[in-house]
Amino acid sequence: MRDRRLERQVEALDDFIERWQKLRGIFQSAQQRLPPTEAQEAEFLLLKGELAQDYESLLTETATEREPGDQTTEVLAAAASLQRLNQLDDAELRVLEAAWHRSYLHLQGLLGRLKARKLQLASVSVVGYYIGRVLRNPVVILLMLGAMVAAALWLMNFTQTGADRLIEPRGPRPIQTEKAPGL
Repeated sequence: MRDRRLERQVEALDDFIERWQKLRGIFQSAQQRLPPTEAQEAEFLLLKGELAQDYESLLTETATEREPGDQTTEVLAAAASLQRLNQLDDAELRVLEAAWHRSYLHLQGLLGRLKARKLQLASVSVVGYYIGRVLRNPVVILLMLGAMVAAALWLMNFTQTGADRLIEPRGPRPIQTEKAPGL
């Protein structure tokens, strides 16, 4: 069976992880301590804003609670700007990268769970799924019970009439009258 919503969630999370990796590249370039241009700063803030929005959207859409080890929003909050990243010392950058990595692992775990759910649904027959849903419906169960009771009553009535009565007509035989000749 196919779940288009689940497929969209997997695609959205794949895209998010790809942009999350781009953020790591920005962290690594901050170690070079080159002053950022205004265009780079604007691109960074745009990326950071999109990541924050998409992350909250993913959590809501997948009905996932933030896990205790997840530091995605903290990483985004710590990286206020490219200028600020350039001012961090090496130890602070390593702490930020470690938090980024924990978040990356969390995101990969979420992606794995979504893909596993997608594989489970792929093994389910559409016909079997809908038959199962129909058979779990209380109205259908009552209708089936009613049909079984009616069939049982019919069988009981059928067996009470006797097999000999099915062959022989009921009641007395009609009297045959003779026809007058010449009429």
